[in-house]
Amino acid sequence: MSRNYSIPTVSAQWADVRNTDMVVAVAIHAIADSNRSPETIWEAPTSAELDHVCMAIEEYITSGDYTPEDAYNWGDHRITINA
Repeated sequence: MSRNYSIPTVSAQWADVRNTDMVVAVAIHAIADSNRSPETIWEAPTSAELDHVCMAIEEYITSGDYTPEDAYNWGDHRITINA
């Protein structure tokens, strides 16, 4: 299977401090670049970034990298994925 999203290494502390599930943190880091840092995406994602985070999570679940959950923490918010 061809992968569209990398699985970058993210410290547990980065995710814990932000009350963000690790799969969400990994997806955020996977789409970050020199123009939009993980912190910026975490704080204020564009609608396209939110879509990409969700697509990355779907890919991670489909590939067996993470176990599906009903919803995922992203700070004070919860997001759901249709994987």
